[in-house]
Amino acid sequence: MRRQIVAAAFVLFVSTDVSAEPRQLPERVNWTIEGSDKHDAAKIVQFSLSYRIHDEKSRSQWMHSRSMPLAELQGLTALQYGAAEGAPVRFRLVREAGSFDCEGIVRRQRGTGDCRFLPDAGFAAALRQRGIGNPAPTQLFALANANIGLGYADELQRQGYARPSVDDLVRAADHGASYDYLRGLGELGHRAGTVASLVRMRDHGVTTDYIRELVAFGLKNIPAETLVEMRDHGVSPRYIGELRRLGYSNLSIRELIRMRDHGVTANYVSELGSHGIRFGPDELIRLRSHGVSASYVGELRKLGYGELSAEDLVRLRSHGVSTEFIRRVNAGGRRSVEELVKQRISG
Repeated sequence: MRRQIVAAAFVLFVSTDVSAEPRQLPERVNWTIEGSDKHDAAKIVQFSLSYRIHDEKSRSQWMHSRSMPLAELQGLTALQYGAAEGAPVRFRLVREAGSFDCEGIVRRQRGTGDCRFLPDAGFAAALRQRGIGNPAPTQLFALANANIGLGYADELQRQGYARPSVDDLVRAADHGASYDYLRGLGELGHRAGTVASLVRMRDHGVTTDYIRELVAFGLKNIPAETLVEMRDHGVSPRYIGELRRLGYSNLSIRELIRMRDHGVTANYVSELGSHGIRFGPDELIRLRSHGVSASYVGELRKLGYGELSAEDLVRLRSHGVSTEFIRRVNAGGRRSVEELVKQRISG
């Protein structure tokens, strides 16, 4: 069985054929509810929806779980939710794209049951009027579940995005590129331009907090693809801050990415600095790539080789000139880097 994980770990879709999307929703979907570990369980709940589909082409299971205010589940009171004895409940989760009419049993902040999804014909008509397209019931379900409504489409237009299709909106819903995420990026001056690019940023962990911290370092107006690349290569705000505290305050984004890729950590730079040595980004990358450790540099300094260039250090390390070897051959007098290398090569 092949597995596809969608939308930052809170949407799960498992299918024997991931290319085959269900053509229609089941009459009922399952729901569960329980207290949220991170919030007041009497006010914020973890609400999950799931369903299975079996047809001639595929077998699949879909599940979505999210934290939400208990008040959004219209008709389910805090008293019912926390009751010591189990009791039947009925409630509605109302969204622009449609509503979920649910019933089941709740006891001591836990419950389960099933829901019927009712698409909103007016919402579907509004999407058509905007030139976005004619949504299928399964697409309305996805949009309702992620709470993506007309305000989302309007925000895309306000920020100058290309007009989305219904598929674009559903993709944003499935991947967690929510209205708050979209608007948050816009407020920070970042506009991905297309929903596909917006989803790519979300999938790669480019959060609004990440961008906000970069802006605090003066790194503004970074293209969406560059942000994705930075995130993928581990260029964190912490990494940038540590390097700046070590005096590397004018590094370009490309230099940061290359340094991170080659394992030039802040600790490595700091250890070299403790020996009174400062190298540029290209030199640091070359040193790290050739295994020139800070301890090796420190030992060389103790042997009187304190002013070596990055190229000299690389030559010594690449040719296996150890500090033990230097001590031995220098017994008769100090050798130059060139002499050490030649003697090491000649054995």
